[in-house]
Amino acid sequence: MENENKNLENGNQEEKKQEVRTYTQEEVDALLQQETDRRISSAQKKWEKKSQEKVREAEKLAKLSEQERYQYELEQREKAIAEKEKQMALMENKAEASKALNERGISIALADFVVAEDADTMMENIKLLEDEFKKSVRAEVEKRLAGSSPKKNLGDSKGMTREEFRKLSFAQQTDLLNMNPDMYEKFFD
Repeated sequence: MENENKNLENGNQEEKKQEVRTYTQEEVDALLQQETDRRISSAQKKWEKKSQEKVREAEKLAKLSEQERYQYELEQREKAIAEKEKQMALMENKAEASKALNERGISIALADFVVAEDADTMMENIKLLEDEFKKSVRAEVEKRLAGSSPKKNLGDSKGMTREEFRKLSFAQQTDLLNMNPDMYEKFFD
């Protein structure tokens, strides 16, 4: 009885997973309209916020004397120039980082992870990335090499006599045949 209940519950769960929801054209249109309305209202709020900031700025400038207005505009221009210089420095540092990573054999796609505003910090980031990358590669290589042990060296024909060959197990003789058929044949001449 318990098994039957479990089977029924499993069957109901499978049916729920397999049930596909279909929408009518009206429902699809309503969903699209909701999403469109949401995006428009979001954009409108952003635009209103920017407009209010501009109005406040204009009111502030209107209250200032000509000298104060000139000083304020000069400060705004200096801020804009400083921001542009910062962006230019980051672009130059990204190019420099790409060059340094390429020289070290590391993918330049990682340049965004090491770029910094100043060159010293960026070079420290590159060094740290390089060290950690090499540690990871080394660990993975060691992990893969540890998985299989080297095969036993069966020696060469000069060091092995027929008696030594006869003492080898059948598996070792087969290995010798596979690895060095010429040497194997010498013991049967």
